[in-house]
Amino acid sequence: KKNGTFRLEKEKEAMKRDADEKQRKLENTVEEMQKVIENLENKVHSMKIDNAKEKKFKDVIEQMKDKLECPVCLDVPRSRPIPVCPNGHVVCKECKTDSCPTCRVAMGNGKSLLASIVIENIDHECKFDDCEDMFAVDKLDDHSKVCAHRTVKCPHPTCSEKVSLAKLLDHLGKNKSCSFDDAPKLLEKDSPGGIKTYTFKDQFLNPGDITWGLNIFSYEGVNFAILPEKYDGFYYVSFVMFSSEVECSKYKIEMTLHERGSTSQDAEVSFKYCGKPCSIDGEKSDYKYYGVAVNTKGMEGILKTSINNLFGFKVTFSIRKLD
Repeated sequence: KKNGTFRLEKEKEAMKRDADEKQRKLENTVEEMQKVIENLENKVHSMKIDNAKEKKFKDVIEQMKDKLECPVCLDVPRSRPIPVCPNGHVVCKECKTDSCPTCRVAMGNGKSLLASIVIENIDHECKFDDCEDMFAVDKLDDHSKVCAHRTVKCPHPTCSEKVSLAKLLDHLGKNKSCSFDDAPKLLEKDSPGGIKTYTFKDQFLNPGDITWGLNIFSYEGVNFAILPEKYDGFYYVSFVMFSSEVECSKYKIEMTLHERGSTSQDAEVSFKYCGKPCSIDGEKSDYKYYGVAVNTKGMEGILKTSINNLFGFKVTFSIRKLD
């Protein structure tokens, strides 16, 4: 009986110790959870403060932009000095006249140092329509050279249209006088090249200038056009890539002008160009330097016979990206 009572006491003590240990662990867990909750609450509070500061900062920036906006062109000036009238109204250099456009007082020669500091420390919108990117003032020029929405000239010799680069293919596809093609022809990666034939009526063989529509191609996401033209006694076939000068320098083209009924390898007479393509950003008058140029005398060997009163020539080309 005593032994049984002793065992019960021991079991009670063991259960009590176990319960005490579990209680301590539970209290420690609760304490740790309270610390975690406190840390989270502090972080949330800090984030709210940071968000409030960020919102306030953005509001201040927007107010500054409103005050710096030129009342004539409605743009924020991008370069210093920034003219300011005696009453503190700013105007950009390009729009400055003798009188302030806001209050009509004489502008004078005042310059706003504060405005100059502000424009150098805020982001500016890209100047091209449809581009929503923002940049620091010292990055704007670099972006404008490669912006997908930058303004370019239609490459066709007789077209004076200026369009966004992003809309150039639409323009060419809708204007049959500019392009033979509705959309770019996709070149195979393993065989990036092609052959095109251009013809004209026999009455244009000697006198006069001739323009043909462009042929448009696409190679690994880059678009370009072949542009044939007869001008001032020369036949030109130019290769124009719809990319920046820097991007064009990464490619090499080979282009051969030869007679119909032959390949570029077995042609009796042919003229060849090897080099980089011309950028769509270049001057149209420079396109002829990036392709084949042959005078009328040189073309006699290619334009020997006509077919159905049509003279013509072939252009074989290839393109590759440099390593």
